[in-house]
Amino acid sequence: MKQNFTSDITALLTNRLARRTEELLTFERRIMASKSSKYFSIKIARFLMKTVGFWYPETSKEKWILDGILFYTLMAVTTSLIIVSLDFYYSWGDFYAITYTACSIMPVIIVLLKISIFILHRTKMMNLIKYTQNNFWYRKYDNFGEKILNDIDNKGILLMCSFTFFVQGTAVTYTLTPIIENLGKNDSDRILPFKIWIDIPYSTSPYFETLFMIETLALIHTAVCFACFDNFLCLLNMHAAGQFKILQHKLETIFDWDIKVSLKTIISVNKKRLNDCIKRHNELINYVDKLENIFTHTMMCQLLISSIMLCVAGFQMFLSQGTLIRRMIFIAHTNGCFFQLFAITLTANELLIASQGVSEGAYAANWPFLPLEIFDNMGTSLLLIMIRAQKPCCITAGGFFPVSLETCMAVLKTAASYFTLLRNIDDEKS
Repeated sequence: MKQNFTSDITALLTNRLARRTEELLTFERRIMASKSSKYFSIKIARFLMKTVGFWYPETSKEKWILDGILFYTLMAVTTSLIIVSLDFYYSWGDFYAITYTACSIMPVIIVLLKISIFILHRTKMMNLIKYTQNNFWYRKYDNFGEKILNDIDNKGILLMCSFTFFVQGTAVTYTLTPIIENLGKNDSDRILPFKIWIDIPYSTSPYFETLFMIETLALIHTAVCFACFDNFLCLLNMHAAGQFKILQHKLETIFDWDIKVSLKTIISVNKKRLNDCIKRHNELINYVDKLENIFTHTMMCQLLISSIMLCVAGFQMFLSQGTLIRRMIFIAHTNGCFFQLFAITLTANELLIASQGVSEGAYAANWPFLPLEIFDNMGTSLLLIMIRAQKPCCITAGGFFPVSLETCMAVLKTAASYFTLLRNIDDEKS
């Protein structure tokens, strides 16, 4: 009897402790969410990533919802790929039709490649998101750290909103073009945003309305996928660079002390500060390595296709014989491709420079005035930090080369070369 009573009491206490723990975790999540709500760039990235089903779920219910959204994303992108692939296949032999359809099929291919790679690394991505939330976004910062995060937020809003605007603008112009061109036409002459190569009277009701809705939904969701992953990478790059800048500032001021403090206290405090900086530096290096491991292959695919997309979209914009409304598609398309390339390379370049700046912060520390009792130990530690920081932390394209603003210029030069080639082919045909 006594043993049963003890078991019941233990079970009751265990249940109460579990409920209390869950309440505390829920309260902590609300506090953490409220802290990040003031940064609009984080809210944009979170919303876009949740829209395609890639985000760290807080509950099992949210996990089911995100899995369902991811399934819809795969269906929408697959539908887009089938439609534009058939259009590309049946356009073979027509130079203008191929270049026109290439602008549609390449973004879909790169989106599908990114989704496939991120599904393979989904667990790593979820852990990365969780780590970023707990260690970057929800940390308590001093005035300098708050200033860095506010600068990141302002820059992130500008880059992400500009890129997303042009990507969605491209999707909208694809949708509006057939609506405008169908004005005044008979039902039998109506056209869809993308031609359907199936043996049904798709220009008549209700086939036309159904197919138009399917193509529009698939188009808009594919455009969201095209923007969200690169926006998220840009945000992570900027925050990682910001953490390196904060670390640099801490190293610069690490040996500032009050002369009234005893030598024993100075030694103890400075050792703790330096150890914290060394630990933080190692954490940031490991973080960038994880970032590199997840995004390196998608970066390689993106850079390889970006030059072709810029070339073909520019060709359609300047030399195509299409109508003005169709040229608007490629104006938005070209701007979107350029902003994508610029945002990725700019933020990656900032990460590269900020990681090297840690070395300057260690050198700028007040180490010449260290007491002799601690100079040898701490001086060696600072020297090791400077040596390690000389090797920059960066995002590479498949491990072949680091991504920076020089990469942006190289891609633009390649796109210009391809554009010249297409123009020569066009001159020979005309």
